[in-house]
Amino acid sequence: MTCLSLWIIGLISIIIIIYLLVQYVLNEKQIHRLKYILYVGIIMFLSIILIPVFLIRPRNPLNIRLGARIMNPIFNLFGIKYRIENGEILNKLGPCVIVANHQSSIDFIGMMQLWSEYVRYCTILAKKELFWALPFGFTAWLAGVEYVDRKNRERSSETMRLLTKKVQEKSLRLWVFPEGTRSMDETFLPFKFGAFRLAIEAQVPIVPVVFSSYKSLYNSDKKDNIYYWRRGCVIIKCLEPIDTKGMTIENDLQRLTDMTRQRMIDAYEKIQTIYDNDKKHN
Repeated sequence: MTCLSLWIIGLISIIIIIYLLVQYVLNEKQIHRLKYILYVGIIMFLSIILIPVFLIRPRNPLNIRLGARIMNPIFNLFGIKYRIENGEILNKLGPCVIVANHQSSIDFIGMMQLWSEYVRYCTILAKKELFWALPFGFTAWLAGVEYVDRKNRERSSETMRLLTKKVQEKSLRLWVFPEGTRSMDETFLPFKFGAFRLAIEAQVPIVPVVFSSYKSLYNSDKKDNIYYWRRGCVIIKCLEPIDTKGMTIENDLQRLTDMTRQRMIDAYEKIQTIYDNDKKHN
């Protein structure tokens, strides 16, 4: 028997064992822990595998789409599906700033679903600290992810200035979480100005993207010791672009930020995650 055959048999055996544990042995908190460990482990493992691939065209945002197509079949095994509404908008646009609500680290799974179908030449703005989550941080850098040092105003401003230039000159799209951090609250945190300032300076549209609430499917609440990771379907709704042509920082930055946030809240309140309660919470 070849090494490949043994590897395949071993992988199938592991999948069967995990399935049986989830179905008949583990409680919701244990299932959450198992899935999260597998989620992080798979991302780190694939990050190592993808390094030589991304080195062929380092710092090219097209690498993100390639990575999404490799990761998505594995992510689909975690039990959360995604229904994308109005995703064609992202295919039609040229350079733009995409802003999305940020609930959890598993937002990454939904983002990769969008990338494989609708998002092409687009990079992601991430906090500098993520770079040190090795090997993922380095692989993401090779894929074209842009890191910003939020603790250093001068460096942060320089990063945004260079990004503005890239958006204008290379028809680049930029994905930003304007809340700046994750929140599972039923309302959005205040939006930071960075993404909207860049959009105005580059004179490119803002495209709001809204993820429905994870609350019925996923929770990792350390304070109340509530953990679960269930099956279901998250809705991702792409809203109509907001044109920034003619806008100025002095007159329109606050208004654009508030208007975008309110449109996203309105959409968030209308879309609902579908919880699959016909099966064990796995």
